[in-house]
Amino acid sequence: MQVRVFAIPMEGEPDALEELNVFLRSHRVLSVEKAAVVDHGRHYWAICVEYLPRRVGEPSAGPTGAAGGNNKPRLDYREILGKDEFERFARLRLLRKQLAEVEGVPVYTILTNAQLADLARTVPQTRTALVALEGLGPAKCERYGDALLTLLESLPRPVAQEAGAVGAAGRIEPDGAGSSPATNGSAHTGP
Repeated sequence: MQVRVFAIPMEGEPDALEELNVFLRSHRVLSVEKAAVVDHGRHYWAICVEYLPRRVGEPSAGPTGAAGGNNKPRLDYREILGKDEFERFARLRLLRKQLAEVEGVPVYTILTNAQLADLARTVPQTRTALVALEGLGPAKCERYGDALLTLLESLPRPVAQEAGAVGAAGRIEPDGAGSSPATNGSAHTGP
């Protein structure tokens, strides 16, 4: 994880805001913290961005493919995910939108589409399983974990999770060794 801090003047200097937006579109953002600052009569936003370098081949979080400035085609998650996975993905997107509206931040600062797809595929049931997913560190789990787990718990579980098979993302799902079918074989231990 890396951190970058931006100082965005509250008035004027649109270039500083554009620099921030370009940075956010070109990195895998984990969290964004902002604070209003007054320093020697100068008013500005101090914005701290925690991020991971973008993986090779991962789409930008920008608004559209080429129009977003990255010349990469947009992913159609309807084609990538199975029907049930896409339904979970769509519900997760709605939750992400609600969380972003409450916090007043862009949706991709909450979770990226790639992270939502990973959640839709693996359907973690505990904070331990949630924090193990790439890009969902302790800070995001602390902030959004309860809402994510509550939503995922309310949705139908994937068949692969019940059978202890390899998930759609190629991950080996827990086989629930020693657990009964009533627990769907997905019991995790941890904090």
